[in-house]
Amino acid sequence: MGGNQLNNLENWLEMVKQLQTCVDWPADEGKIEMIQTHISVVLMGQHHVIKLKKPVDYGFLDYTTLEKRLSACETEVSLNRRLCDDTYVGVQPVTVIEGKPRLSGMGHILDYGVRMKRLPTEGMLDQMIRDNTVTEGVIGRIADKLARFHETARRGADVDKYGSLELIQQNWEENFTQTAPFISRTLTQADFDALAWWVRDWIKRNQKLLESRVAGKRICDGHGDLRSESICVTNGICFFDCIEFNERFRCSDIASEAAFLAMDLDARGRPDLSYYFFERYEARTKDTDLIELFPFYRCYRAYVRGKVLSFRLDGPGFSELDKQSAQLRAQNFFELSRRYADRLQRPAVIIVTGLSGTGKTTVARSVAGELGLRVISADAVRRKIFGRTKGFAYGDGAYTAEANAKTYSQMFDEARTALQKEGGVVLDATFRRAADRSKARELAASLGVNWRIIECRLAEELVRVRLEQRAMRDEGISAATWDTFVKQRNEFEPINELPDSHLVLDTAGTLSSIARQATDWLRKVSAS
Repeated sequence: MGGNQLNNLENWLEMVKQLQTCVDWPADEGKIEMIQTHISVVLMGQHHVIKLKKPVDYGFLDYTTLEKRLSACETEVSLNRRLCDDTYVGVQPVTVIEGKPRLSGMGHILDYGVRMKRLPTEGMLDQMIRDNTVTEGVIGRIADKLARFHETARRGADVDKYGSLELIQQNWEENFTQTAPFISRTLTQADFDALAWWVRDWIKRNQKLLESRVAGKRICDGHGDLRSESICVTNGICFFDCIEFNERFRCSDIASEAAFLAMDLDARGRPDLSYYFFERYEARTKDTDLIELFPFYRCYRAYVRGKVLSFRLDGPGFSELDKQSAQLRAQNFFELSRRYADRLQRPAVIIVTGLSGTGKTTVARSVAGELGLRVISADAVRRKIFGRTKGFAYGDGAYTAEANAKTYSQMFDEARTALQKEGGVVLDATFRRAADRSKARELAASLGVNWRIIECRLAEELVRVRLEQRAMRDEGISAATWDTFVKQRNEFEPINELPDSHLVLDTAGTLSSIARQATDWLRKVSAS
């Protein structure tokens, strides 16, 4: 089994399968699991992981020679130690001894891989999302670490070129060329045409903004593939598995990198955490362009994920089951990309109302994230005015009638500013008084924009459970309790304003389906 033979993918995969059972794995590593992507194979033991690069050439990467794979492994170790320093052990030679491939420094070199310590499964962000153990606190820590990394990441003229208008257009046109063969397989012709038109139009309209990002030193040598499955939450936060094979994919606007994770959280059914991540990252970086850039870069990142998964359909080494899964996932990412591009036709004041515990904040964040709008929350405004908001009984302290009036007044002031700058806004508050809803309507009328109401409702037994769970986790800034809910229910003035502008939303289902119901309705009434 010579090195030249291993430049053939079929022979290479056979070598990797033999490595699964080679004698160099310690007994305590257990059964070695094999995971495959279109560009690599990962062998996973209980304590260590070996990542090997397939001898493939996709144009944007070339691993077709032993020398190229060695260089890529060395680069991968160096780059990933920036963000996960004690996880990357080093480059692992693969040799042949007595005709068998070995994980050893002895013998003739067959290939190279990257040796890593295995990170805890329960700490992987994608697993935490599945287990419903991820919190706003975790997302805040991730946003803070990413912001710190971006502050110190490599910059300069050689990096700035990747944020140029020319490179941004090149990346998109490459995407369209590479996905054309998958029309009718993973994306529709209608979505392909609509996205191509929207992207080209957006770039044309925002040329000055994109140029200002380069001038403002917002382009850096980043991670390049910041998805939930590349983040581990341990005593610290570990970002791993960055892109080493193509600097053009790793270096980008910080907005593009942050939007990648926001998009990934959306795709995993947590658009509320996606918006919270955006909000926290924006506050940490003080980057006021993000609200304009995130829809564009979310669209881009979702499209790339759809493209990469589509490659599996024609790639060797994947089972039919793998290909079916990849096709479905690719379709979902392309649909998500289109949704980001499908903005409201007219600006709007969108108020998300409902009693405490019905999910209005979660819905407000989810709607805002998909439509590229900003949320102004009564809870956040109240805390800015009064400081501490927890610990007060309903109707006392920061929750008196006078305090409520101040809170709503400032919320409307902030909404006016957002509307003038950004063209739309989502207001998150109970809006239990018709007079407060009327003021929101007057604000919309004064600026000539639409006015919409989304009313969140939930069965009372489910509200009680949610409020109890929130209290146990001590998460968020709302101080609402079951007693709060009961008093709000008794005070709530029924909504009878403009039925065509009012959506009643049962929030008992999955967040993804609830959010899509709301955004689909908003698009429909915006077009009418």
